[in-house]
Parts: sequence; structure tokens; C-alpha cells
Amino acid sequence: MRSIIRTALCGAITASFLVACGGGSSSSPTSPPTTTTPSAPVAKPFTNLETREEAARFLIQAGFGGTDSEIDALVGTDAADWIAAEIRKTPTLTLPLMQARYPTRQDTGNNHARMLWQTLLTADDQLRQRMMFALSQIFVMSTDGFFNQGYATAYYTDILSGQAFGNYRNILGDVTYSPVMANYLTYYRNEKGDARSGRMPDENYAREILQLFSIGLVELNMDGTPKAGEPETYNNSDITGLANVFTGLSGKGPSYNYDQQDIDWPHNPLQMYDEQHSPLEKNFLGVTIPENTDGITSIETALDTIFNHPNVAPFISRQLIQRFTSSSPDPAYVERVARVFEAGRYSAPNGQEFGIGRRGDLQAVIAAILLDETVHDDVQTENEGKVREPVLKFIHYARAFETRDIDVWAEWRFGNTKSPSDSLGQHPFRSPSVFNFYRPGFISPASRSGAAGLTAPEFQIVNEGASLGFVNFTSHYIMRRADDPADFPGFTPDFAHEIELADDVEALVDHLDVKLTAGQLSEATKTDIIDVVSTLVVEGDDADVDRRKRAQTAVLMTIGSGAYMVQD
Repeated sequence: MRSIIRTALCGAITASFLVACGGGSSSSPTSPPTTTTPSAPVAKPFTNLETREEAARFLIQAGFGGTDSEIDALVGTDAADWIAAEIRKTPTLTLPLMQARYPTRQDTGNNHARMLWQTLLTADDQLRQRMMFALSQIFVMSTDGFFNQGYATAYYTDILSGQAFGNYRNILGDVTYSPVMANYLTYYRNEKGDARSGRMPDENYAREILQLFSIGLVELNMDGTPKAGEPETYNNSDITGLANVFTGLSGKGPSYNYDQQDIDWPHNPLQMYDEQHSPLEKNFLGVTIPENTDGITSIETALDTIFNHPNVAPFISRQLIQRFTSSSPDPAYVERVARVFEAGRYSAPNGQEFGIGRRGDLQAVIAAILLDETVHDDVQTENEGKVREPVLKFIHYARAFETRDIDVWAEWRFGNTKSPSDSLGQHPFRSPSVFNFYRPGFISPASRSGAAGLTAPEFQIVNEGASLGFVNFTSHYIMRRADDPADFPGFTPDFAHEIELADDVEALVDHLDVKLTAGQLSEATKTDIIDVVSTLVVEGDDADVDRRKRAQTAVLMTIGSGAYMVQD
């Protein structure tokens, strides 16, 4: 996958940055060491991070990349310990930050978008924030078209942040009772059917909770592959039955009526008003809810039924793997993670335990994803590797160089980063539809990855034009923020270490290779960067400026390389 994807990106990259595409240096396949006799030394867990390259690679996979000091601190440690420490960190929640900054409820969707960017760029709990972003692409709620919903969308964000290491069943429930999801998928104040008028309950949420949030369209094996004959998981009668379940929900307040809702209803769970809940018998997924069952009992029964469906473990596990480590995960990898989802517990190679043993424990699931043997071994297969999303790539850059004075409210560019021509082509919580920015089963047509049958969802937004847009966007922060701090204050990168290396261009490129790509730059790419940067002469009174230009150019070309665009 790594070399295949890099080749697919090569046209866009070489045209834009004069950087050769290619994989990193090859290594011979090896297996994790084992103890062969009772007297032999005990093998170290394969999740030990022995080199700077391994530490940098893990931080790219598990978070938003690392600074030099963060990479150095991980060398000689176990990846499981880093995960455990991240899980223990206090969650960075968005709603309290929104309320502190906008106490008079000037809470437009744009304000939430900026607050979210501020958190992603600066929060310390980066594994939680990475998990929140991953979950937002499964439980999709897009703020496009919303106005004055900043508090509501912040509340929704905090559902995903707060439950990032919780249980899938809890997320399913919290999302269902979320006002902003109810608005987005049109079951807010969804009334029971009326035979006289012909009114029927809205079916939107009933359909999407099955198709996108839980079980998918066809029955799956535990490894995420379709069962023989691809039997469907549900039919239209199941949707009709579930639509009756999701009736009677409205905002918190003394009555169902909109004008009776409390002022803070958008950032509190919806309430059930049984007079508007369908009293009919409800049949779906082989379960029957008797007539005249109250609304809360109906919803909880439905969510329990969905949660216990055998498709949930492979369906959710595969998508989470795609968001962290592999665009086209090997079925055996999916099955290992799905088994952990079912068990609710994961034992790391160093003996550390994750999860409490309840099915759907996401703490165990994320540990299983990030500590899997295929993630840490030296064997490279076509299923390994991931196309990096534009949002993740920019956050990595900003964090890697310890960017100072980040204030996204002073940056018009962060109001909407969706434009592929002059921005990132992606904005958190602003996907074009409930189907996310890309589909998990997408196979790129007329491509080497497609010919190999590999899914590469990110190729739906990563193409030649978007690659140019990404570099145009990022180059502003790499070049102009260091060149013109008076005209462009804030977002100031720290290139001090890179400037120190600027007289030795080979050392500078080797340093950036580890820091930004975990050692995956090909020799051809490194040679191209060295050749271009070496043309920038360092001399005379402008020597300090020349060194900075060398550092900036090397950073820009590395970030424009195939090795940066594809996560090893």
C-alpha cells in the first residue's frame, strides 16, 4: 500500500514541489524475537520504541506527530505506556471553552469551527482528540447549513471526546439524544404517525443509524469481509419499525412545543414526550417492542438490539483502523481488533491491560489498533500504510514546529478549510453529507491501488488539485509567518533547530526525514531536496536570513513529498 499509494500521488507531488516520490529504504522482513530456551534472555515487547524513527512513526499513527523533544522522550519506552498515559489525561472539552469565550450565546457555527481547530492544534490530550476526530467520521454530523448552533455542536463534539475511551453503546445512546444530531438527521420533534392525515414518522435516522453508525448494509464475517452471498442486514420493514421508535423526542423543557423549550436545550440531552411517541408495536432486526411501550424503553431496547448485532464489532473496528493506521486493513488485523471489541479487554505485549471487559470498550479497541504486531514489525505488506488526511497533515506540521501564538479567530483561513483549490479540502465536522468526506469502501478507479483491490477512502479528496491547494495553504504558514511577523502575526513556527543545521544541508534533510516522515523519504527524494536547498547560498550580511530560507524550503519540500502524504 505504501509504495502503491506514493506512486499514485507522484504526478501531483512532482509537479508541485519538484520532489521525487518513492518509498523509504527497504528492510528485510523479520519476526518479533521469541524466547527459544528457558535460559535465553526474555524478548522485549515488540511495542518497544527503540529508535527516533520508531518513536516518530508511532506519534504520527497515534496522534498528530511529535516535536523533537516528544520524539526523543519516547525512545526506549513502550508504546503501551504512552497510550495509557494519554488515556489518563483530563479531556479537553469544547463546550466549556465556547461558553467561556461566548457567554452571551453568540454561538455561531463558525465560532465552534474555530474553537475546534484551536483544540486540535493546541490540546495536550492528542490521542483523545485524534479519537474524537475519527469518531466524528463514523457518527457524522456536518455543520454545513447550520446557523447559531455553536453550543449544540460543541456539546456534540464533547460527546465524542468524553466517550473516546468509553463504550460504543454509550456513544450510540448519547448521539441519539443529541439535539444537533436530531436536527441534522431530522428526527427532532419527530411525531408519531397519523392515519387520518397520512403522516408517517421520519425514517432518516432509522436508516443512517443502521447503515452508517453500526452494522452496514451486508452481513460481515468477523474479519470485516462480506459473508457468502452478501446477505442484507436489514430491509425496509426494519426501517419502518425503527422510525416509530425514534418519535417523541424534543428539547428539554416543560412541554413538547418548540416555544416551551428551555434556553439551554441545544446543549442538553433531548427529552421524551410520550404523548408524541408512537404507541404501535415495533418490529425490527428480529425484535418486537409491544404496543404502548413508553418511548425511553423503546429507544433503549432498539439501541441495545443494534449494539448486540454481530456486525458491529467488525464494522466499527475496520473503520477505526482506517482512521489510524491502514487505509486498507488486512482482514486478519480487522478480526484481531473486532475480537477485542467483543471481549472489551486487551492485554498489551508488556502485560498492561486496557478495558474493563465489557463489549464495545473503546479503550481496549484503540490499544489493540495501535499495538497490533503488524503496526510495529519490519514486514511491509500492501495492506499496510494510510493516506494522510489534509487536516492531520497540517496539524502535524503546526505541532512539530511548536507553533506559537495560535489564535484561529485571527485567521480567516480557519473559518472554512473545505476548499481544495486554496485550502485543505477538508474541515472537521463539515463533510458534504452524512456519508463523510469519503466512503470506507472506496477503491480508487484507474489506479495501482485500485488494481490491487485496496480501499483508499482518502483518495476521494486527495488528488492533484487538492495536493496543490494543501501546499499553497501550508506554505503561507511555513514561509510568510517566519518572513513577515509584523504583517502576519501569530502562528509562528520555531525553526531554530533547522536553522542551526542549515549549513549542512544533508544533516538538515536527514533531520526532517525523521521528524516529519519517520525516516520514509527515499534516497531520490532526499537528493532532490538537497539539490534545491543547496542552491540557496548562505553568505554575507544576509547569512542568517539565508539559513532561515534553507530551513523553510527544506520543510516545505519535505511536507510536499509522497513520504509525508502517506503514513507508513
